[in-house]
Amino acid sequence: MQVAGSVAADRLHLSSFAHAYLGLGAALVAVLFYLALAAQVTQSSYDITRLQDQQRQLIAEQDQLRYQEVTLHAPAQVQHSAAQSGMQRTAPVAYVPAQPVAIDLGAPAGASGTDATPLWARYLAALFNKVGGTRDVMAAGK
Repeated sequence: MQVAGSVAADRLHLSSFAHAYLGLGAALVAVLFYLALAAQVTQSSYDITRLQDQQRQLIAEQDQLRYQEVTLHAPAQVQHSAAQSGMQRTAPVAYVPAQPVAIDLGAPAGASGTDATPLWARYLAALFNKVGGTRDVMAAGK
């Protein structure tokens, strides 16, 4: 086992030029790795800038479309479009006449409606209700 280990050590014994070449190769690999990483970061930065510009353009286009939508639905634009399609606005010919309202504004709140029955008829009905029983009880009995 010691013989095999010493043979391997003799084979791997490198000269000073070989150590220099290995160091130079490692430095070259590190520089290439750094350059590849820097190129990727730069490309990502360009992509981010391009996407931000595209986002600004899309927001501006969206604002323009919103403005167009608002102006298309404006009353003047609707009237203009209707006139172009042959529609005309006509003035109302007549108004519906107002009907008088029979509400007693002087009556207290919650008061029942006015009874048009003459006063003598109400007294007579009250008298008959007292003597002969109420109409509701009589109707329930039938």
